Amino acid sequence: MKKWTTGCAIVVFALALILGGGPGSSLASAAKGEIKWGVLIDLSGPTSDWGKNQLKGQLDAMRWVNEHGGINGKNLKLIVIDDGYKVPRGVAGYNRLVDSEKVLGLYVQSTGTTMTLIKKIVADGVATIAASFTSKFQNPQKTPFSFFVSPSYATMGRISLKWIRDNWKDKSRNPKICYLYPDNKYGRDILNVCKDYAKKIGVDVGPDQVINWPTRDATVQLTNMKRYDPDFAYITSTAMNGAVILKNARALGIRTKFISNIRNFEESLITLSGGAAEGTYGVHPIAPYGAPVPGMKKVVESHERWHKGGKGTNVYVEGWVNILTVTEALKMADKAGKLTPAGIRDAFERFRDFTTGGLAPPLTFTAKDHRGSMSAKIYEIKGGKMVDVSGWVTLPRDWEYFGK
Repeated sequence: MKKWTTGCAIVVFALALILGGGPGSSLASAAKGEIKWGVLIDLSGPTSDWGKNQLKGQLDAMRWVNEHGGINGKNLKLIVIDDGYKVPRGVAGYNRLVDSEKVLGLYVQSTGTTMTLIKKIVADGVATIAASFTSKFQNPQKTPFSFFVSPSYATMGRISLKWIRDNWKDKSRNPKICYLYPDNKYGRDILNVCKDYAKKIGVDVGPDQVINWPTRDATVQLTNMKRYDPDFAYITSTAMNGAVILKNARALGIRTKFISNIRNFEESLITLSGGAAEGTYGVHPIAPYGAPVPGMKKVVESHERWHKGGKGTNVYVEGWVNILTVTEALKMADKAGKLTPAGIRDAFERFRDFTTGGLAPPLTFTAKDHRGSMSAKIYEIKGGKMVDVSGWVTLPRDWEYFGK
């Protein structure tokens, strides 16, 4: 297992691989007055393309935070462990971060790891920000220390269905959709909620197509799907795997419109698909890199400063959102004299329309509801760019699907 920390000589090379250069003085954390936050992420496994961009955003945001006063004068220090998207390594990494490194909280990428650890996270009382946007982590009665910066996977799936239904013009029949996903906890997470919601609003659901990782060819599954001839197909995957699906679909001449979930819909999907992503859709709450929103200026300036010639992505932007959100909670907890996991939880639960300058929708958490947001946008890839075609689509904070 790889451990990556900031400000340690033994990890200079590892950080250089992610950051595109040496860490420099801006990465060094003070020996005193530092706040440690863990990052448990895939840098070598099947979702490592996503993990590397996410980590780059988090590390750059940490640099920027420390250069602009830190956490009320204390430096933020990220301690990073690569779990390879394997649950046993994730569990071991969590134990190391909590028991040995004594982090105040941590970020966890893998759905499988997070769901495996959830009882231990509750028992340990560790504040977590998850990349796994499963609704199962949004009920504070069950998971009081879990937060994330987005609508849940299932909420975004329902937003996609609402957008389909609201824009459907053929009054002779319902729109039809199929779900494409890997057979793991992440892939299956939205199925029950979205299929139930689809039935309620009048969207017909066809046969599922399981497309596992690493995805080398999806021709068989797409051929099976083509028999149902859905109007839309919802892809739950990551870009390097989802790109194969889109290339295969183009080769088969499939007319179905594809909608990518948040983990599949990123700028690298455009490149990896060799143009096959053109005309496809994605549901996303995070602004694309370079979008004209107030909070993007510091993101772009930092990326150009530290990664000259590199390409930014919405995953990188999400990394910023994660750290800016954590920073706010840590500042609030520190000012209250409660720089503890419980104090961090209480700080998050005081968020009311916390904004990151348009990088993400405003976030609100309460002691009864850890759904940070119920809003996302539908984007279409046009001319190799992500174009907003819906504006914000917002679902009500109803309780029917809460925590499911």
